[in-house]
Amino acid sequence: MSMQKSYCKQMRYSGPESLSPSSASKFDVLIQMEVLAGCDHGCLGCFVDKNIDPDMNQQIIDRAKELTDGVARTGLNLREFVIGPTDFFSATNTESVLNNSVVQEIMREHTGARIAAPAKFDIATMERVKEIFAILDDEDKFRRDMIIEFIMPIGKVDQMLNDEDYFNNVMEKVQFFKDSTPKQMDWSWTLQASNVVGKKIDKETYNEIIQKSVNEYETIVEMNPAFSRARSQLVQRRNLFGWNDFLGKVIDKDNAQETVMSMANLYCNSINFVGLTIVPGENGPTTHLNVMLHEQAFFLNNKNLDVTGLTFEEILDRKNELVTKGINRSSKVSDCNGCQYAVACASRLIFEAQETLNVDGCVLNKDVLAEYNPYDWTWNDDAMEKLGVTL
Repeated sequence: MSMQKSYCKQMRYSGPESLSPSSASKFDVLIQMEVLAGCDHGCLGCFVDKNIDPDMNQQIIDRAKELTDGVARTGLNLREFVIGPTDFFSATNTESVLNNSVVQEIMREHTGARIAAPAKFDIATMERVKEIFAILDDEDKFRRDMIIEFIMPIGKVDQMLNDEDYFNNVMEKVQFFKDSTPKQMDWSWTLQASNVVGKKIDKETYNEIIQKSVNEYETIVEMNPAFSRARSQLVQRRNLFGWNDFLGKVIDKDNAQETVMSMANLYCNSINFVGLTIVPGENGPTTHLNVMLHEQAFFLNNKNLDVTGLTFEEILDRKNELVTKGINRSSKVSDCNGCQYAVACASRLIFEAQETLNVDGCVLNKDVLAEYNPYDWTWNDDAMEKLGVTL
C-alpha cells in the first residue's frame, strides 16, 4: 500500500500547517512551473492559459533549477514542485516534461519534495493514467518513494455527489494509487471561486460535498479560489469578495475543521512559506513571488512581486523587504491597524494583494478566520493545547 490507511487524515496533516511552534522558523519553499500546454476541459470560470508555447519550456525548467539550487544553498526545504497550469493527464506535453532530465535531477536532489499538479484523473482513462505512471515509476528517472499530490477541481457538483458510475470511476483510480504504484500518493478535491460563485453553492450543498468527500471518497476538500488568474482587476475583485461571502455563508463551528484552509489558521507555518511561480513572458520566463491569500496566488502586474533575474538569496531579501513594508502599511489601513492578523498577513504578502487590487481594507472574512483562531495571537497554553503540543 502506497497510501496511508487514513488517507483523509494523511492529507489534512501533511502540510506546513502541521508543524509545531518549535518548528515555526523553518522555511518551506514551493516552486511552480507553468509548462503544461493543452487541456480537454472547459471548467467554469477557468482563466488558465491553455496555449502555453512549449518552446519556452526548457528556459522555464532551467530557471526552476537555478531556484532549487538556491534553496539547497540556503539550507531551506523544497516542499512542493508544482507542474501546471493545465490538467496533468490531458495536457499535450506531460510526458515531455516528466522525461526532462533537469526535472528529474531536481526531484532526485530534493528528497523531501513532492510533485504537485492539477489533475482531472476522474475523467482520464485508466490507460492514460498508466502511461503517465510508467514514467513516474521508472526508478531511473524518479525516486521510488516520492510523493505525488493531485489537486482535482470539482466540476459538476451533482455528478460528484450522486453519480454512482462517476464515483466508481474515481475510486478505481484511487485503488490504482494504493495498489499499483510505489509512490506515496496524495489527492484532494478543490473548490474554486468561479465555481462556487457561478453555481451559487449553498450551505446544504457545501456540507454534502464535505461529507461525501471525507466519508466516501476518503479525502479532503481544499479551498483554492484561484481568483488572481482573472484577466481584469474587476473580475479578480468580484471573485475574491464573492469567495469571502461564500465562506461566510457556509463555514461554521461545526464544519470548519473538515475543510483545509491553510490561510485561515494563524498558527500555520505558511507564514514562513516562500512560493514562486515561473511563467512564459514576452522575452523569456518571468518569476513571481506568490501571495498566500487563501491559497497561492500570483499577480503578474505587481512589480514588487516580480523577481525575474534575481538569485534565490535576493528573492528572500525582497520578500523580507515586502514583509516589513506590509507591517508598516498595516498601521495606515483602518481595518488592519491593531488587527491580530496584521503580522501574519504581512508575512504572507497580503498587503501586496491589497495594492494590486486597489482595496484599502481587509481582503479576508474575519468571521471565518475566527473559527480557526479562537485565541489571541500569542503562544499561550490554549494555543499549545489547540495544536496538541506538549512541552
